[in-house]
Amino acid sequence: MRRAVFLFCIPFAASAFAAGSPSDLLGLSYTLGTGLPAAGQQSLAHATISPNSPPQRGGVPPQAAGWSSQDPLPTRLEELLLRPEVAMPAPALTFIRASGPVYHDDLWDRIRDGFAMPDLQSPLVDRWQASYLARPVVLKGIIERSRRYLYHVVEELSRRGMPLELALLPMVESGYNPAALSSAQAAGMWQFIPSTARDYGLHLSADYDARRDIVASTNAALDYLQFLHELFGDWRLALAGYNWGEKAVAKAIERNTEKGLRTDYLSLTLPEETRNYLPKLQALKNLVAFHHAFGIEFEPIANEPYFTTVATGRKLDLAAAAKLSGAPLEELTSLNPGLRQPTTAMGATRGLVLPAGKADAFIANFETYKNATPKNATPKNTTPKNTSPNNTTPAIKSTNRRPAN
Repeated sequence: MRRAVFLFCIPFAASAFAAGSPSDLLGLSYTLGTGLPAAGQQSLAHATISPNSPPQRGGVPPQAAGWSSQDPLPTRLEELLLRPEVAMPAPALTFIRASGPVYHDDLWDRIRDGFAMPDLQSPLVDRWQASYLARPVVLKGIIERSRRYLYHVVEELSRRGMPLELALLPMVESGYNPAALSSAQAAGMWQFIPSTARDYGLHLSADYDARRDIVASTNAALDYLQFLHELFGDWRLALAGYNWGEKAVAKAIERNTEKGLRTDYLSLTLPEETRNYLPKLQALKNLVAFHHAFGIEFEPIANEPYFTTVATGRKLDLAAAAKLSGAPLEELTSLNPGLRQPTTAMGATRGLVLPAGKADAFIANFETYKNATPKNATPKNTTPKNTSPNNTTPAIKSTNRRPAN
C-alpha cells in the first residue's frame, strides 16, 4: 500500500472570538485550570501549542464552569456545558492533491483526504474546539469507541460519493455509542427516533432494534442524509434537517425568503441545539485535520474491514457464537448491539456480525454445531437476569430533534 503524498500550506484564519496574532492563538496555554486531572487521566492536549517549538506535555486543561475532573464522565461531550474558557481557532488548510488514485494504510488519513465540505467559520466552532480539548478523557473514549465501526461508515460514504466529514457525525450524535438513548427516545449510533426509523425501514421487535444495528442504521442514516441533500442542495442545510427535521428547516428558509434575507445555514433562525450542531462537527473535523498542531494523537486504524456479517439461518446464542468463533463475548455484544436478547434475531436479512478475522473459524465450526444441534432447539440464555447488551449506558440527556414536524 502506498500513502498519499501532498503538500499543504497553512494560512491562519482570523477569529472574532479570541484576540491576538495567529501565533499567539496557537500558543495559548492550557494551564488556566488550577486543579490536577483525576488519577489515571492522561491529557491528549499539550500544555502549550506553538507552531515554532515542540509541544510540551503534561499541561492541565482548563475546567469549564460547572464541571470538574472529579465528576463522573458523561456519555458524550455534548452533555457538558458549552462554557469553555478559551476559544482556539484552527488554521485553514489548503491541500495540493496528488493526481491519480491514492491509497492509505491508516483510516484517519483516508478520512482526512476525503474531507469535501466547505469549512464553517463561526465563533461557536472555536468554542467547541476548546471544549473538546478541555476534556481529553471523554474525547479519547469517543475515539476509542469509534474504532470498531468507523471503517464501515467510511466505506459506505465512499461508495455513495458522500463527504467523509460525515463519518464524524456519530461522534456528535451519540459519541459513537450504539447503546445511546436520548430523552426523546432517539436510539443508536445515528440517533433515530421511532417515527423516522420506521420511515427508513428500521424495524423494532421484541428481540431486535434496527436503530442500534450498525449496518442497518448506517444505511438508513446515509439514505436520509442523501435525501436531505437532494432536498436542500446544501450539506449544511441537510445536516440541520437531520438534527431539527426537514419541515422545520424548510419553514425557516421560507420565513427568511419572505423577509428578503439570506437562506444559508448561518442566516437562519435555529434552535440552540441545531445552531451548535454543525460547529460541533466542524470542531471535530479541525481536531482530526490539525491533530499535530493541537497535540492530539490518533492511534492508527487499519484501512480494512473490522467486521463481517455471516448468515446463520437460525437463532444462535451469542455465548455459543463466541465459542465457535473464538471471539470474546463482549466483542460480539459490541458488534451486534441491535439484539435485545443474547441470541441472534430471526430474519432473512439479518445475520451475526463477527470480527473479520474470526469469520472463517466460525463458519467451519458452525457446520459441525448445526449437525449436532436441532434447528428448533431453544438457545440457552447465558446472560444474567435483567442484563442486555444495550442497558449498560445511561440515557443521553440532550434531546435529539428529528421529528417529521
